[in-house]
Amino acid sequence: MLLLAAFFPIFSAPQPRTSMVSYNPFPGNTVHAPLSTMALIAISTVTSGIEGIQGVNGSSGSPSATLGQGGPVTIPQNTLRFINDTSYFPQGETSISVDPANTRHVVGGFNDLKYFFCPFLPGDCASSSSPGSIGGFTVSVDGGASVLKGSDLPNLGLDSVVNYGDPSVAASLDGNFFYSNLAFSLRNFVSGVVIAKSNSSLFNPNVSCVSFGPGQTLNSCWKLVLASSTLSSFPASLEDKPLIAVDHAPKDKFTGSVYIAWTHVSFAEGKSTISMSRCDAALASCTPLAGGPLPPLSGTDEFADFATPAVDAGGNVYVAWCNYGTFNSYGPIVCKMRSSPPGGTGFGATSTILSFDGLGSMLPNDLVTIGFATEQFRTFSIPYLAVDQSPRHGPGSMSTSGNLYFTIQVCISGRYIALREREVDNPGICGLSAILVSRSIDSGTTWSQPITVSQPAVNAQPALAVDPFTGDVFVSYYTTQFDPFNHRLDVVVSKSTDGGQTYTQTRITTVSSEPDSDPNMFFYPSPFGGSWVTPQIGDYFQAIAISGTLWVFFTANYAVEAGTFQSDPFLATLTV
Repeated sequence: MLLLAAFFPIFSAPQPRTSMVSYNPFPGNTVHAPLSTMALIAISTVTSGIEGIQGVNGSSGSPSATLGQGGPVTIPQNTLRFINDTSYFPQGETSISVDPANTRHVVGGFNDLKYFFCPFLPGDCASSSSPGSIGGFTVSVDGGASVLKGSDLPNLGLDSVVNYGDPSVAASLDGNFFYSNLAFSLRNFVSGVVIAKSNSSLFNPNVSCVSFGPGQTLNSCWKLVLASSTLSSFPASLEDKPLIAVDHAPKDKFTGSVYIAWTHVSFAEGKSTISMSRCDAALASCTPLAGGPLPPLSGTDEFADFATPAVDAGGNVYVAWCNYGTFNSYGPIVCKMRSSPPGGTGFGATSTILSFDGLGSMLPNDLVTIGFATEQFRTFSIPYLAVDQSPRHGPGSMSTSGNLYFTIQVCISGRYIALREREVDNPGICGLSAILVSRSIDSGTTWSQPITVSQPAVNAQPALAVDPFTGDVFVSYYTTQFDPFNHRLDVVVSKSTDGGQTYTQTRITTVSSEPDSDPNMFFYPSPFGGSWVTPQIGDYFQAIAISGTLWVFFTANYAVEAGTFQSDPFLATLTV
């Protein structure tokens, strides 16, 4: 997806920190980071006794499995590199789902960015085949303990239309999986939304499910349909960030249906709105519910973005989004939601969840997060909505079924240095951020005052999961709280067992990840926060909780490929 916001790589002036272990290679391992290659060269010219600049990851002359003086990097316990790709190209923006009726079946989705490189570097892609699209997937049949297979979604049988990223994966009711993606025409540059459904061959070890190249329109494991599009005309709009939710209600005539909500950007009007469609369980047809010829869910909001759908145990449908300020500023940011009876047949009035960044908002001093002063990956204040589908919250406990939970990251402290020129809000210079969570116990009519579930650090990309059997709430996110330099990333989860009133934190990763170690992700010349590849580490990741087990699918740089650490999808499976 696209973020039309500037990124500025602004960092603290180097200061000696000899009491701490630095992620910088020698001779820059005593200063705050990140240091560029030019900065390391400058240091080396004034440092005696240096025989040569070390490699990116700490070895003299060439990279190795060491980051600074931190020792060899290992994959954390209970964590698997959840992909069978053997090339060095990165993947990100991960989505995960598990079949609640058979938790051995796990499917992950991700943006497979080697799609952009293989046409120009076929030799480097030979070991893992040329990708069919950006929509990558991985399959496990043992609960995420190992990888069975993986490939990319096929493309539509339309002229030059390819799957173009932003995956969202959800389990269907018949043991299969849905997978939504953006569609993009390489012929006339217009976009749409596609959705795929798997069949039993996805879990058959004798069927490869490989899509051989961009021209592949058939795949033995996936059926692909166009859910919504403007593919027939020259681009006057852009579809973005489709997320899906499945109706698991037992007595609902829409049971098994899949709902897709996304952002529709109109270039002609200069604004964005929220669209939604419902597809039947077999993907025989998709019905527009909002957007296009119908009024958008976001009403008069001019900059609505990041819609999240959810369906409760009764089949009622909820959609949350945020409206991002005005033409002149991101603030105030107002996060909202609407709900409908089963089928999405009648959405009611809009309710406000929370607001921040500016006068008149609930949290005027909390700002939008558009990248951090110490990080080299794109991020943003993206919301997430989840609903409790459990019948009760444990024996003898207060029922929490139907509770709604909402999370978002906000910037809570300022920059490390002042800009010499006027800036718009605070792009790329946030010091610390917080993960906020609100809850509603009345179907979204009213919402609690948001609480902070994170520790003081850089905290980013929260993902919500509610266990449909226990009602426990899990908020997973990246954090730098275990790095004294406030830079290396870990994944933690904050858990609530009392319906979102209080939370306790657990560290998921046992080893911190260095976000700058992938050379594909470490180049920021663009005023739009671009890199050699986008969306770099991704704008989000996802978690699933079922019967006390949590699956967290995130991006990290633990594996060495072609001599350097690369960004790959990793799956952590644990009991919490």
